[in-house]
Amino acid sequence: MTTRVDPLPRRALLVLRHVALLAVFASLLVFFAGAQPAQAAPACGVLASGAAPQATAAVNSACGLIGTPYSWGGGHGAQPGLSYGICDASNGAPNDCHVRGLDCSGMVRYAYYLAVGTDVINGVTTTQWPSARAVARYYRADGTAPLLPGDLVFFGNTASTIHHVAMYLGQGWIAEAPYSGGQVQVAALSSHGDYYGAIRLYGPGGGNPNPPPGGGQYWVDTFANASVFGSPTSTSSTGTLYQGTNYVFCKAWGRQISSGSSFNHWWLKTDPDVGPGGQWVSAYYLSRWGNDVAKDNNGTVIPDCPGGSTTTPPPPTASKYWVDTFANAPVFGSPTSTSSTGTLYQGTNYVFCKAWGRQISSGSSFNHWWLKTDPDVGPGGQWVSAYYLSRWGNDVAKDNNGTVIPDC
Repeated sequence: MTTRVDPLPRRALLVLRHVALLAVFASLLVFFAGAQPAQAAPACGVLASGAAPQATAAVNSACGLIGTPYSWGGGHGAQPGLSYGICDASNGAPNDCHVRGLDCSGMVRYAYYLAVGTDVINGVTTTQWPSARAVARYYRADGTAPLLPGDLVFFGNTASTIHHVAMYLGQGWIAEAPYSGGQVQVAALSSHGDYYGAIRLYGPGGGNPNPPPGGGQYWVDTFANASVFGSPTSTSSTGTLYQGTNYVFCKAWGRQISSGSSFNHWWLKTDPDVGPGGQWVSAYYLSRWGNDVAKDNNGTVIPDCPGGSTTTPPPPTASKYWVDTFANAPVFGSPTSTSSTGTLYQGTNYVFCKAWGRQISSGSSFNHWWLKTDPDVGPGGQWVSAYYLSRWGNDVAKDNNGTVIPDC
């Protein structure tokens, strides 16, 4: 016998379908109630405290660039600022040579320029990251807790593959020039999955990542790009310190750098922008001070470097020693300098004391002694070679009476 199963009444079937639909709807409500909505980007600004004034000013400058078109290669002219980019389809920028704007590194460069008035972070991402200007440096393993507004955050899996830079605002937000077709915008740092690290260009909390022993940092403004050297007496340049606000560690006396009536014998130990660290730049390039002065921006005298030639030569004695010179002679800021600072005219002149220095020679005549004097042209207290003495021979430094001129 066949057993028959009666179907459910139509009304009961409709009720069950309604219950099923309600269950599905309820599960969707639970799902969406548990999901966190995407957080809206805040208005661009300084979103945390503790940053240096220059850094907060740079954030405000970056915020003033919101809406500026992205342009691949934009912002990399001789001076910071908006410029036409490069048409490069392989980098997703087929039309950027027709777009006047900024790319990511050009944006942070321009923001800092607007903030401090000097070009402190020129270059592209892979050269900005290792900048010797960094007073602090952080890596992915340090997390983002140490970051302050104005820090430059870099993205890439390795130092050599860094491909993007942005400016940190605080609370996990950045200002960035994102991509061709985009504009300078506020975004979450976490929107990039390959955060590599960050650098800080101005304190607080800074300190050179590799300071010399016993060396603090003294901040100075320099008025032009300056050649750096391996020692205060060297004449072979080893790199360049860019114009702007720079840190130095200590000072030492060396050869004179001069132009017109301006001169300086002090040399400052620093880490240049181009070349190895721990090089020397002349205090001649300090914006705020005069001849033979070496102070930081606050007026603090920069301390002597340990173990170096760190004091000025002793002042000349009160006595004068009269000597005859057979020709007009160039004078120099030190016995080792090669940059003339003036002229001592031929005739009878006074000198104060002597010091051993570089050789001046012609044919078989030579002299290593240098005599401290006041020249006819140029600043006082300069040095003339004893080669120009009329009455004496090689490596002799006596006055007209035959008295040996004393050491300085």
